[in-house]
Amino acid sequence: MRLALLRRRATPPVALALACALLAGGCGSARADRDLTEVVRTGAVDDLGLLTGKPYGGQKIRLLICCNTAAQFLGLRERTAKEFTPRTGIQVEWANIPYESFLQKIVAESALGTGTYDLVGWTDAFGASIRAGVQPLDGVMKRTGMTLDDFPPPFQEAATAGDPKGTTYGIPFRGYAYALYYRKDEYAELGLKPPETWDEYIAQLEKLKANDSRHPLAGQYGRGSGQNLFTWLSMLWSNGGDLFDKDGRVAFDGPQGIEATEKYISMIRKRYSPPESANWTETDATQSMEQGNANTVLTWTWQYDDFTDPLKVKPDVAKNVTPAQLPGWPGKPRVSYGMTWLMGVLRSSEKQGAAWEYIKWLTHPRTERAVALDKSDPKKATGVTVHVSNMLDEQVNKANGGVPRLQEAALRNGRIIPTSIDWPQIQDALEVAINKMAHGADVRTELAAAADRIRQINDGEGN
Repeated sequence: MRLALLRRRATPPVALALACALLAGGCGSARADRDLTEVVRTGAVDDLGLLTGKPYGGQKIRLLICCNTAAQFLGLRERTAKEFTPRTGIQVEWANIPYESFLQKIVAESALGTGTYDLVGWTDAFGASIRAGVQPLDGVMKRTGMTLDDFPPPFQEAATAGDPKGTTYGIPFRGYAYALYYRKDEYAELGLKPPETWDEYIAQLEKLKANDSRHPLAGQYGRGSGQNLFTWLSMLWSNGGDLFDKDGRVAFDGPQGIEATEKYISMIRKRYSPPESANWTETDATQSMEQGNANTVLTWTWQYDDFTDPLKVKPDVAKNVTPAQLPGWPGKPRVSYGMTWLMGVLRSSEKQGAAWEYIKWLTHPRTERAVALDKSDPKKATGVTVHVSNMLDEQVNKANGGVPRLQEAALRNGRIIPTSIDWPQIQDALEVAINKMAHGADVRTELAAAADRIRQINDGEGN
Protein backbone atom coordinates (compact mmCIF):
# COMPACT_ATOMS: atom_id res chain seq x y z
CA MET A 1 0.00 0.00 0.00
CA ARG A 2 1.60 3.25 -1.12
CA LEU A 3 0.67 5.20 2.05
CA ALA A 4 2.67 2.85 4.23
CA LEU A 5 5.83 4.02 2.51
CA LEU A 6 5.58 7.54 3.89
CA ARG A 7 8.03 8.20 6.67
CA ARG A 8 6.15 9.41 9.74
CA ARG A 9 7.03 11.38 12.80
CA ALA A 10 4.42 11.57 15.55
CA THR A 11 3.33 14.97 16.80
CA PRO A 12 3.13 15.23 20.64
CA PRO A 13 -0.55 14.14 21.04
CA VAL A 14 0.02 11.21 18.72
CA ALA A 15 3.24 10.27 20.46
CA LEU A 16 1.25 10.08 23.69
CA ALA A 17 -1.31 7.84 22.01
CA LEU A 18 1.42 5.52 20.81
CA ALA A 19 3.00 5.46 24.26
CA CYS A 20 -0.33 4.49 25.80
CA ALA A 21 -0.77 1.74 23.25
CA LEU A 22 2.55 0.26 24.32
CA LEU A 23 1.64 0.22 28.00
CA ALA A 24 -0.45 -2.84 28.81
CA GLY A 25 -2.25 -2.61 25.48
CA GLY A 26 -3.65 0.90 25.97
CA CYS A 27 -4.75 3.53 28.48
CA GLY A 28 -7.94 3.81 30.46
CA SER A 29 -10.33 0.88 30.67
CA ALA A 30 -9.16 -2.67 31.15
CA ARG A 31 -11.22 -3.47 28.08
CA ALA A 32 -8.68 -1.56 25.96
CA ASP A 33 -6.41 -4.63 25.80
CA ARG A 34 -9.20 -7.03 24.82
CA ASP A 35 -10.28 -7.90 21.31
CA LEU A 36 -13.70 -6.53 20.47
CA THR A 37 -14.94 -10.05 19.74
CA GLU A 38 -14.31 -10.89 23.42
CA VAL A 39 -16.29 -7.89 24.62
CA VAL A 40 -19.46 -7.88 22.55
CA ARG A 41 -22.21 -10.36 23.18
CA THR A 42 -23.49 -12.93 20.70
CA GLY A 43 -26.93 -14.34 20.07
CA ALA A 44 -29.94 -14.19 17.76
CA VAL A 45 -30.20 -11.09 15.59
CA ASP A 46 -33.03 -9.26 13.85
CA ASP A 47 -33.40 -8.16 10.23
CA LEU A 48 -30.82 -5.39 10.71
CA GLY A 49 -28.28 -7.66 12.38
CA LEU A 50 -28.97 -6.25 15.85
CA LEU A 51 -29.06 -8.54 18.86
CA THR A 52 -32.58 -9.46 19.93
CA GLY A 53 -33.74 -9.31 23.53
CA LYS A 54 -32.14 -5.89 24.19
CA PRO A 55 -29.03 -7.23 25.98
CA TYR A 56 -27.67 -3.67 26.30
CA GLY A 57 -30.99 -2.11 27.23
CA GLY A 58 -30.70 0.83 29.61
CA GLN A 59 -27.16 1.76 28.53
CA LYS A 60 -26.34 5.25 27.28
CA ILE A 61 -23.45 5.70 24.89
CA ARG A 62 -21.75 8.88 23.75
CA LEU A 63 -20.53 9.63 20.23
CA LEU A 64 -17.57 11.99 19.80
CA ILE A 65 -18.25 13.99 16.66
CA CYS A 66 -18.43 17.50 15.30
CA CYS A 67 -20.94 19.33 13.16
CA ASN A 68 -24.00 17.45 14.40
CA THR A 69 -26.38 19.93 12.78
CA ALA A 70 -25.49 18.73 9.25
CA ALA A 71 -28.65 17.57 7.49
CA GLN A 72 -27.61 13.91 7.39
CA PHE A 73 -26.61 13.96 11.05
CA LEU A 74 -29.93 15.54 12.02
CA GLY A 75 -31.74 12.79 10.13
CA LEU A 76 -29.66 10.08 11.79
CA ARG A 77 -30.13 11.54 15.26
CA GLU A 78 -33.89 11.69 14.80
CA ARG A 79 -34.05 8.08 13.62
CA THR A 80 -31.79 7.03 16.46
CA ALA A 81 -34.39 8.20 18.96
CA LYS A 82 -37.37 6.90 17.00
CA GLU A 83 -35.99 3.59 15.74
CA PHE A 84 -32.69 2.48 17.25
CA THR A 85 -33.43 3.20 20.91
CA PRO A 86 -36.87 1.50 20.93
CA ARG A 87 -35.38 -1.49 19.11
CA THR A 88 -32.33 -1.92 21.38
CA GLY A 89 -32.99 0.04 24.58
CA ILE A 90 -29.70 1.90 23.99
CA GLN A 91 -29.68 5.69 24.22
CA VAL A 92 -27.18 7.67 22.17
CA GLU A 93 -25.82 11.16 22.81
CA TRP A 94 -24.06 12.98 19.98
CA ALA A 95 -21.37 15.50 20.89
CA ASN A 96 -20.92 18.64 18.79
CA ILE A 97 -17.26 19.60 18.90
CA PRO A 98 -16.27 22.67 16.80
CA TYR A 99 -14.50 21.44 13.67
CA GLU A 100 -11.49 23.69 14.35
CA SER A 101 -10.69 21.76 17.54
CA PHE A 102 -12.07 18.39 16.45
CA LEU A 103 -8.76 16.71 15.55
CA GLN A 104 -7.18 17.82 18.82
CA LYS A 105 -10.15 16.48 20.76
CA ILE A 106 -10.29 13.06 19.13
CA VAL A 107 -6.52 12.57 19.31
CA ALA A 108 -6.58 13.47 23.01
CA GLU A 109 -9.48 11.08 23.68
CA SER A 110 -7.75 8.35 21.71
CA ALA A 111 -4.50 8.89 23.60
CA LEU A 112 -5.76 9.39 27.14
CA GLY A 113 -8.61 6.89 27.06
CA THR A 114 -10.78 8.82 29.51
CA GLY A 115 -13.85 6.71 28.84
CA THR A 116 -15.93 9.84 28.33
CA TYR A 117 -16.97 8.67 24.88
CA ASP A 118 -17.76 5.24 23.48
CA LEU A 119 -17.66 5.87 19.73
CA VAL A 120 -15.87 8.34 17.53
CA GLY A 121 -16.51 9.65 14.04
CA TRP A 122 -13.58 11.00 12.05
CA THR A 123 -12.73 12.23 8.58
CA ASP A 124 -10.37 10.01 6.61
CA ALA A 125 -7.40 12.36 7.04
CA PHE A 126 -7.48 11.88 10.81
CA GLY A 127 -7.34 8.09 10.73
CA ALA A 128 -3.64 7.57 11.37
CA SER A 129 -3.73 9.99 14.28
CA ILE A 130 -6.39 8.08 16.23
CA ARG A 131 -5.86 4.49 15.09
CA ALA A 132 -4.23 3.46 18.36
CA GLY A 133 -7.32 4.48 20.28
CA VAL A 134 -10.00 2.56 18.37
CA GLN A 135 -10.74 -1.14 18.17
CA PRO A 136 -9.95 -3.22 15.06
CA LEU A 137 -13.26 -4.33 13.57
CA ASP A 138 -12.38 -7.24 11.30
CA GLY A 139 -13.22 -9.89 13.90
CA VAL A 140 -16.68 -8.61 14.78
CA MET A 141 -17.40 -7.82 11.15
CA LYS A 142 -16.62 -11.40 10.14
CA ARG A 143 -18.74 -12.78 12.94
CA THR A 144 -21.61 -10.46 11.99
CA GLY A 145 -21.27 -11.11 8.26
CA MET A 146 -20.41 -7.52 7.47
CA THR A 147 -18.07 -6.59 4.61
CA LEU A 148 -16.90 -3.40 2.92
CA ASP A 149 -17.92 -4.67 -0.52
CA ASP A 150 -20.82 -2.21 -0.84
CA PHE A 151 -18.54 0.83 -0.47
CA PRO A 152 -16.56 2.55 -3.28
CA PRO A 153 -12.79 1.87 -3.42
CA PRO A 154 -11.66 5.15 -1.79
CA PHE A 155 -14.05 4.60 1.13
CA GLN A 156 -12.76 1.05 1.58
CA GLU A 157 -9.21 2.39 1.70
CA ALA A 158 -10.17 5.03 4.26
CA ALA A 159 -11.67 2.34 6.50
CA THR A 160 -8.17 1.05 7.25
CA ALA A 161 -7.16 4.37 8.83
CA GLY A 162 -3.79 4.07 7.09
CA ASP A 163 -2.95 0.68 8.56
CA PRO A 164 -0.34 -0.96 6.31
CA LYS A 165 -1.84 -4.41 6.97
CA GLY A 166 -5.28 -3.28 5.80
CA THR A 167 -7.01 -3.77 9.16
CA THR A 168 -10.44 -2.16 9.33
CA TYR A 169 -10.83 0.44 12.09
CA GLY A 170 -13.91 2.34 10.97
CA ILE A 171 -17.07 1.88 8.92
CA PRO A 172 -17.95 4.63 6.40
CA PHE A 173 -21.12 6.52 7.23
CA ARG A 174 -20.76 9.82 5.39
CA GLY A 175 -18.93 10.47 2.13
CA TYR A 176 -18.95 12.32 -1.14
CA ALA A 177 -17.04 13.06 -4.31
CA TYR A 178 -15.71 16.32 -5.71
CA ALA A 179 -17.78 17.64 -8.60
CA LEU A 180 -18.46 20.58 -10.90
CA TYR A 181 -21.65 22.59 -10.36
CA TYR A 182 -22.86 24.89 -13.10
CA ARG A 183 -25.88 27.01 -13.98
CA LYS A 184 -27.75 25.08 -16.63
CA ASP A 185 -29.70 28.18 -17.73
CA GLU A 186 -26.51 30.06 -18.58
CA TYR A 187 -24.93 27.01 -20.19
CA ALA A 188 -28.03 26.46 -22.34
CA GLU A 189 -28.09 30.09 -23.44
CA LEU A 190 -24.46 29.87 -24.59
CA GLY A 191 -24.83 26.40 -26.09
CA LEU A 192 -22.42 24.83 -23.61
CA LYS A 193 -22.32 21.29 -22.27
CA PRO A 194 -20.54 19.96 -19.18
CA PRO A 195 -16.82 19.96 -20.05
CA GLU A 196 -14.87 16.77 -20.64
CA THR A 197 -11.41 18.30 -20.10
CA TRP A 198 -9.90 21.10 -18.06
CA ASP A 199 -8.96 22.93 -21.28
CA GLU A 200 -12.58 22.77 -22.41
CA TYR A 201 -13.69 24.04 -19.01
CA ILE A 202 -11.29 26.99 -19.12
CA ALA A 203 -12.54 27.85 -22.60
CA GLN A 204 -16.07 27.86 -21.16
CA LEU A 205 -14.96 30.16 -18.35
CA GLU A 206 -13.61 32.59 -20.96
CA LYS A 207 -16.93 32.51 -22.79
CA LEU A 208 -18.88 33.00 -19.56
CA LYS A 209 -16.65 35.93 -18.63
CA ALA A 210 -17.35 37.62 -21.94
CA ASN A 211 -21.10 37.11 -21.86
CA ASP A 212 -22.31 37.38 -18.26
CA SER A 213 -21.74 39.60 -15.24
CA ARG A 214 -21.48 36.69 -12.81
CA HIS A 215 -18.12 35.26 -11.83
CA PRO A 216 -17.39 32.43 -14.27
CA LEU A 217 -15.98 30.48 -11.31
CA ALA A 218 -16.26 30.86 -7.56
CA GLY A 219 -12.82 29.56 -6.60
CA GLN A 220 -11.38 28.82 -3.16
CA TYR A 221 -7.72 29.72 -2.92
CA GLY A 222 -7.60 30.88 0.71
CA ARG A 223 -6.05 29.00 3.61
CA GLY A 224 -8.34 26.98 5.82
CA SER A 225 -8.26 23.26 6.63
CA GLY A 226 -6.65 22.50 3.27
CA GLN A 227 -9.72 23.62 1.32
CA ASN A 228 -7.68 25.21 -1.46
CA LEU A 229 -6.23 21.76 -2.18
CA PHE A 230 -9.48 20.02 -3.14
CA THR A 231 -9.52 21.13 -6.79
CA TRP A 232 -5.74 21.03 -7.05
CA LEU A 233 -5.54 17.40 -5.90
CA SER A 234 -8.21 16.29 -8.37
CA MET A 235 -6.35 18.04 -11.19
CA LEU A 236 -3.02 16.57 -10.08
CA TRP A 237 -4.34 13.01 -9.86
CA SER A 238 -6.27 13.12 -13.12
CA ASN A 239 -3.14 14.37 -14.88
CA GLY A 240 -1.34 11.21 -13.76
CA GLY A 241 0.57 12.97 -10.99
CA ASP A 242 0.68 12.21 -7.29
CA LEU A 243 1.77 13.71 -3.99
CA PHE A 244 4.33 10.93 -3.47
CA ASP A 245 5.78 8.25 -5.70
CA LYS A 246 5.71 4.51 -4.99
CA ASP A 247 8.79 4.86 -2.77
CA GLY A 248 7.29 7.63 -0.66
CA ARG A 249 9.29 10.42 -2.26
CA VAL A 250 7.73 13.82 -3.02
CA ALA A 251 6.41 13.79 -6.58
CA PHE A 252 4.01 16.73 -6.99
CA ASP A 253 6.79 19.08 -8.15
CA GLY A 254 7.35 17.04 -11.32
CA PRO A 255 6.11 17.91 -14.84
CA GLN A 256 2.57 16.61 -14.29
CA GLY A 257 2.26 18.49 -11.02
CA ILE A 258 3.58 21.70 -12.50
CA GLU A 259 1.16 21.47 -15.43
CA ALA A 260 -1.82 20.80 -13.16
CA THR A 261 -0.88 23.59 -10.76
CA GLU A 262 -0.33 26.17 -13.49
CA LYS A 263 -3.74 25.39 -14.95
CA TYR A 264 -5.37 25.62 -11.53
CA ILE A 265 -3.74 28.96 -10.74
CA SER A 266 -4.54 30.31 -14.21
CA MET A 267 -8.23 30.33 -13.27
CA ILE A 268 -7.68 33.15 -10.77
CA ARG A 269 -4.91 34.89 -12.69
CA LYS A 270 -7.16 35.21 -15.73
CA ARG A 271 -9.87 36.49 -13.38
CA TYR A 272 -12.33 33.73 -14.10
CA SER A 273 -12.43 33.49 -10.33
CA PRO A 274 -12.54 36.95 -8.70
CA PRO A 275 -9.35 38.38 -7.14
CA GLU A 276 -10.89 38.22 -3.67
CA SER A 277 -11.16 34.44 -4.01
CA ALA A 278 -7.43 34.36 -3.23
CA ASN A 279 -8.67 34.48 0.37
CA TRP A 280 -11.92 32.52 -0.04
CA THR A 281 -12.67 29.30 1.78
CA GLU A 282 -15.04 26.57 0.59
CA THR A 283 -17.91 28.36 2.35
CA ASP A 284 -17.13 31.66 0.62
CA ALA A 285 -17.09 29.96 -2.78
CA THR A 286 -20.32 28.02 -2.32
CA GLN A 287 -22.10 31.06 -0.89
CA SER A 288 -21.13 33.02 -3.99
CA MET A 289 -22.92 30.36 -6.03
CA GLU A 290 -25.89 30.31 -3.67
CA GLN A 291 -26.27 34.07 -3.88
CA GLY A 292 -26.39 33.99 -7.66
CA ASN A 293 -22.99 35.61 -8.14
CA ALA A 294 -21.23 32.75 -9.94
CA ASN A 295 -21.88 30.48 -12.90
CA THR A 296 -19.74 27.52 -11.76
CA VAL A 297 -18.14 26.21 -8.62
CA LEU A 298 -16.07 23.12 -7.81
CA THR A 299 -17.19 21.46 -4.60
CA TRP A 300 -18.61 18.32 -2.96
CA THR A 301 -21.61 16.35 -4.14
CA TRP A 302 -23.35 16.91 -0.78
CA GLN A 303 -23.67 20.61 -1.66
CA TYR A 304 -26.58 19.67 -3.91
CA ASP A 305 -28.70 19.64 -0.74
CA ASP A 306 -27.97 23.33 -0.19
CA PHE A 307 -27.90 24.48 -3.81
CA THR A 308 -31.43 23.21 -4.41
CA ASP A 309 -32.94 24.40 -1.12
CA PRO A 310 -35.05 27.51 -1.82
CA LEU A 311 -34.84 28.39 1.88
CA LYS A 312 -31.06 28.73 1.61
CA VAL A 313 -30.50 30.08 -1.91
CA LYS A 314 -32.15 32.41 -4.37
CA PRO A 315 -35.07 30.83 -6.28
CA ASP A 316 -33.33 31.06 -9.66
CA VAL A 317 -30.28 29.32 -8.17
CA ALA A 318 -32.35 26.46 -6.77
CA LYS A 319 -33.92 25.95 -10.19
CA ASN A 320 -30.76 26.08 -12.25
CA VAL A 321 -27.69 24.78 -10.40
CA THR A 322 -26.86 21.20 -11.38
CA PRO A 323 -23.82 18.92 -10.97
CA ALA A 324 -21.52 17.18 -13.44
CA GLN A 325 -18.39 15.06 -13.30
CA LEU A 326 -15.12 16.88 -12.84
CA PRO A 327 -13.24 17.53 -16.08
CA GLY A 328 -10.10 15.55 -16.82
CA TRP A 329 -7.10 15.56 -19.15
CA PRO A 330 -7.15 14.32 -22.75
CA GLY A 331 -6.55 10.58 -22.95
CA LYS A 332 -6.44 10.14 -19.18
CA PRO A 333 -9.12 8.89 -16.76
CA ARG A 334 -10.93 11.47 -14.67
CA VAL A 335 -10.09 11.28 -10.98
CA SER A 336 -12.25 12.76 -8.25
CA TYR A 337 -11.24 13.38 -4.68
CA GLY A 338 -13.40 11.16 -2.47
CA MET A 339 -13.80 12.19 1.16
CA THR A 340 -15.39 9.99 3.80
CA TRP A 341 -16.23 9.91 7.48
CA LEU A 342 -15.71 6.71 9.45
CA MET A 343 -17.10 5.54 12.78
CA GLY A 344 -15.29 3.30 15.23
CA VAL A 345 -15.40 1.96 18.80
CA LEU A 346 -13.08 3.63 21.31
CA ARG A 347 -10.84 1.14 23.10
CA SER A 348 -11.33 2.93 26.43
CA SER A 349 -15.11 2.57 26.39
CA GLU A 350 -16.84 0.46 29.03
CA LYS A 351 -19.81 0.05 26.67
CA GLN A 352 -18.16 -1.32 23.56
CA GLY A 353 -20.93 -3.85 22.94
CA ALA A 354 -23.62 -1.17 22.82
CA ALA A 355 -21.33 1.01 20.70
CA TRP A 356 -20.91 -1.80 18.16
CA GLU A 357 -24.69 -2.28 18.01
CA TYR A 358 -25.07 1.38 17.14
CA ILE A 359 -22.44 1.22 14.41
CA LYS A 360 -24.19 -1.77 12.86
CA TRP A 361 -27.47 0.14 12.78
CA LEU A 362 -26.15 3.53 11.73
CA THR A 363 -24.00 2.17 8.88
CA HIS A 364 -26.64 -0.25 7.61
CA PRO A 365 -27.67 0.52 3.99
CA ARG A 366 -31.34 0.45 4.99
CA THR A 367 -30.81 3.16 7.60
CA GLU A 368 -28.94 5.29 5.09
CA ARG A 369 -31.57 4.77 2.42
CA ALA A 370 -34.38 5.83 4.75
CA VAL A 371 -32.58 9.08 5.57
CA ALA A 372 -31.82 9.78 1.90
CA LEU A 373 -35.48 9.32 0.94
CA ASP A 374 -36.94 11.41 3.77
CA LYS A 375 -37.78 14.88 2.44
CA SER A 376 -40.35 15.73 5.10
CA ASP A 377 -38.14 18.40 6.69
CA PRO A 378 -35.74 20.56 4.60
CA LYS A 379 -33.35 20.77 7.56
CA LYS A 380 -32.86 17.00 7.46
CA ALA A 381 -33.17 16.44 3.71
CA THR A 382 -29.99 14.95 2.28
CA GLY A 383 -28.81 12.79 -0.57
CA VAL A 384 -25.57 11.75 1.15
CA THR A 385 -24.96 8.05 0.56
CA VAL A 386 -21.86 5.88 0.95
CA HIS A 387 -23.22 2.49 -0.13
CA VAL A 388 -22.93 1.72 -3.83
CA SER A 389 -26.30 -0.03 -3.67
CA ASN A 390 -27.93 3.21 -2.53
CA MET A 391 -26.01 5.37 -4.99
CA LEU A 392 -27.48 3.24 -7.79
CA ASP A 393 -30.95 2.94 -6.27
CA GLU A 394 -33.62 4.39 -8.61
CA GLN A 395 -35.75 5.88 -5.83
CA VAL A 396 -32.78 7.41 -4.06
CA ASN A 397 -31.66 9.03 -7.31
CA LYS A 398 -35.14 10.28 -8.15
CA ALA A 399 -35.38 11.93 -4.74
CA ASN A 400 -31.92 13.50 -5.01
CA GLY A 401 -31.55 14.76 -8.55
CA GLY A 402 -29.44 11.85 -9.78
CA VAL A 403 -26.49 13.00 -7.67
CA PRO A 404 -25.91 9.61 -5.97
CA ARG A 405 -25.42 7.91 -9.36
CA LEU A 406 -23.08 10.68 -10.50
CA GLN A 407 -21.13 10.26 -7.28
CA GLU A 408 -20.84 6.49 -7.72
CA ALA A 409 -19.38 6.96 -11.20
CA ALA A 410 -16.89 9.53 -9.90
CA LEU A 411 -15.77 7.34 -7.02
CA ARG A 412 -15.02 4.29 -9.14
CA ASN A 413 -11.70 5.98 -9.88
CA GLY A 414 -11.65 8.20 -6.79
CA ARG A 415 -8.71 8.89 -4.52
CA ILE A 416 -8.22 9.90 -0.89
CA ILE A 417 -5.49 11.96 0.68
CA PRO A 418 -2.62 10.17 2.45
CA THR A 419 -3.70 8.73 5.79
CA SER A 420 -0.51 9.79 7.54
CA ILE A 421 0.23 11.15 10.99
CA ASP A 422 2.20 13.87 9.23
CA TRP A 423 -0.68 14.90 6.98
CA PRO A 424 -1.65 18.04 8.97
CA GLN A 425 1.87 19.41 8.49
CA ILE A 426 2.02 18.34 4.85
CA GLN A 427 -1.38 19.90 4.20
CA ASP A 428 -0.27 23.16 5.78
CA ALA A 429 2.83 23.36 3.57
CA LEU A 430 0.76 22.73 0.45
CA GLU A 431 -2.07 25.13 1.22
CA VAL A 432 0.39 27.90 2.06
CA ALA A 433 2.05 27.36 -1.31
CA ILE A 434 -1.26 27.43 -3.22
CA ASN A 435 -2.32 30.59 -1.40
CA LYS A 436 0.96 32.32 -2.24
CA MET A 437 0.54 31.39 -5.90
CA ALA A 438 -3.00 32.78 -5.86
CA HIS A 439 -1.53 36.06 -4.63
CA GLY A 440 0.97 36.13 -7.51
CA ALA A 441 3.95 34.00 -6.45
CA ASP A 442 5.72 31.87 -9.08
CA VAL A 443 4.24 28.39 -9.41
CA ARG A 444 7.47 26.44 -9.89
CA THR A 445 9.25 28.28 -7.09
CA GLU A 446 6.46 27.66 -4.58
CA LEU A 447 6.03 24.01 -5.57
CA ALA A 448 9.76 23.46 -5.10
CA ALA A 449 9.70 25.21 -1.70
CA ALA A 450 6.71 23.14 -0.57
CA ALA A 451 8.43 19.97 -1.74
CA ASP A 452 11.54 20.82 0.27
CA ARG A 453 9.46 21.57 3.35
CA ILE A 454 7.62 18.24 3.08
CA ARG A 455 10.89 16.34 2.62
CA GLN A 456 12.00 17.84 5.93
CA ILE A 457 8.74 16.73 7.56
CA ASN A 458 9.18 13.20 6.25
CA ASP A 459 12.79 13.21 7.49
CA GLY A 460 11.65 14.13 10.99
CA GLU A 461 12.62 17.80 10.86
CA GLY A 462 9.11 19.23 10.51
CA ASN A 463 8.40 20.27 14.11
